Amino acid sequence: MRRLLRIEESDSRRSTSRNRNREQEDILVVGQPAELSLSNLAPSDAVFVTIDVRGEIEVKGNNNELIPTQTPLRLQEISSEIHLLARTFSDELRDRELELTFTDENQDFLRNERIELTAVRICLDVDADRDGIIEENNPQKAEWTWGANGHGAILLVNSDQDIDTSDRRHDTHNNYISGLVDLKDFSFMVVRKVGPRYLPSRYELTLSVNRETAGRIRIYDELDRNGYELIGPSRRTARIRDTDREILLAIEGLSYPDEDFDGLLEITLNLTDDEEIIYSDRVVFRVAPWIMTPNTLAPRTVYVSRLSDGFNEQFIEDLRKVVGLANAQLETAPFELHDDDPWMQDEMEIGYTQAPGQLMYVVLDSPRDRGLDDFPELKLLGTDFGFVTRRSRHRATKLDSFGNLEVSPPVTVNGVNYPFGRLIFGGTRSEIFEDSRRMLRVLRDFFYAQKIQAPIEIFSDWLSVGHIDEFMTFVSAPTPKGFKLLLANTGKCYEILHRLRNEGHGELFLREGKRFSRGAADISISEVLDDEKLAADNGRFQEHINWNREVLKRELGLGEEDIIDIPGLFEDDGYGRAETFFPNMVNMIVLNEHLGIPKPFGPKINGDCQFEAYVRGVLEPLGLVCHFIDDWDPYFRGRGEIHCGTNARRQPFSQKWWEVEAIV
Repeated sequence: MRRLLRIEESDSRRSTSRNRNREQEDILVVGQPAELSLSNLAPSDAVFVTIDVRGEIEVKGNNNELIPTQTPLRLQEISSEIHLLARTFSDELRDRELELTFTDENQDFLRNERIELTAVRICLDVDADRDGIIEENNPQKAEWTWGANGHGAILLVNSDQDIDTSDRRHDTHNNYISGLVDLKDFSFMVVRKVGPRYLPSRYELTLSVNRETAGRIRIYDELDRNGYELIGPSRRTARIRDTDREILLAIEGLSYPDEDFDGLLEITLNLTDDEEIIYSDRVVFRVAPWIMTPNTLAPRTVYVSRLSDGFNEQFIEDLRKVVGLANAQLETAPFELHDDDPWMQDEMEIGYTQAPGQLMYVVLDSPRDRGLDDFPELKLLGTDFGFVTRRSRHRATKLDSFGNLEVSPPVTVNGVNYPFGRLIFGGTRSEIFEDSRRMLRVLRDFFYAQKIQAPIEIFSDWLSVGHIDEFMTFVSAPTPKGFKLLLANTGKCYEILHRLRNEGHGELFLREGKRFSRGAADISISEVLDDEKLAADNGRFQEHINWNREVLKRELGLGEEDIIDIPGLFEDDGYGRAETFFPNMVNMIVLNEHLGIPKPFGPKINGDCQFEAYVRGVLEPLGLVCHFIDDWDPYFRGRGEIHCGTNARRQPFSQKWWEVEAIV
């Protein structure tokens, strides 16, 4: 930053003795040229100037060539503006000096200007190259670019709870540093002020941000005293204390990128002269996004509500075996944390956020606000486990639960790489339903603002519950893409049933031995196939699945070979939307190669369920292991399945999000 020295101009019309010798004072910033106008200082009849310096100062002209000192120079033959440059800092105040002596044509003395100078080295430094080390004066610290060779500092939202206060407050609520354990969630800046401890009286060093940035961060000084807040939501500027040492500042993020915040933050270090900025150094941070993990990443922990009266006790024990085979842990939520709300998946989605050398799991709490509403904060919020939610003045619908939120495995689409997959959530088609439902805008805006998992909105409003996990999921596969998309398919179900009746098994039962509140649930193959309304409804529902199929193929770059159809059947809920007819196998939990699949209670031949046999036949050749679990009473009868009733914390991606090319 080049600046003009604040030297009082000479009044050339005055020539009294008191104007013939003047002393003034200013500051030079090491490495930063400062401009001085000779034409403004020279008397009107001056012809020559002699420049003299004391201490380490370079004097240059506009052509960047050194100007000779201690030699009379014709003003017409040198630049009207000269530039002063210090390459070293001062040991004490006013240890440098510039003296200008103006003379006339006969080299008779006219005026002497003496400027006492103090040189200081000032810069604001961050980890601009993202290697975990704060380097000195990185030339690219004031801009932010994506990619493995990109640059720009990164900041976490400090949304975990490092000290248990039992009041659900996470660390973004605190305007102090909660001890040493809290520091691991901060990024750091270094103010380098090298030179005399104290600046001349009219000069100050200040830190500043704009109003929007102030509401998104807190910056602390004096780390050894629990941190003193310099900048925060109620303070945009702060004076940097006098010192001749480097100052370490801690910075925390307060909010994730969103519709009104692109995640970029600018922080400026200013040198002021009587409150006028004479030098600035600037750094840029990007707030780390919230990242969702797909089924293809390894599970760490599986969560499930333990319902009262042992209602899902057997289910938990069956699930525990599958979780154990996947080398994960099962955690059950006690009644006081869910009030018999079984829908763990609908309440929350567990993702993470990351900066160089830092990683924090973060639970995104849905706005459904039912019995499990307290679980994310009371059970999960803690050290290295953050919390975020989005609220709206509009009432949440079923589409705002997170059974209606998925993320694909990594994909490449039309040459664009999505190494963290793409978020998928369900919405509506207004030409299908007049009373349409759509996910709240605050959620959609949040998902789009994270940038790296470019969202896709598909059609789930055709379902009574409205969740995409009722007709789709992803599983790992030894294929070039590394996964398969599983889609519920009513035609495949009818195909199996027709084959069985043609083979003479029309009297075999679906849902045999199971009950609804209104009575026995048994129904024969022939009764299903002879129900024309059921067939017509399922034809209509399959059209909706097919519509989604084409969208997913296009947006995820899939071919038909990447999709596996899973037999499923739906029935009209009385309002034109679909409910599952028997336990929905696609609504499964994926734990490495182990699949916890709702037991469909299909027709049996020699004790072998024909729906299960079909699913094993298409999935087990991929190296997957199918575990069919009875979820009829605790989940299916409540209009949900295993995926709806469970949740998983998964291993983060090995890829660092800042190393990818921008996905906008």
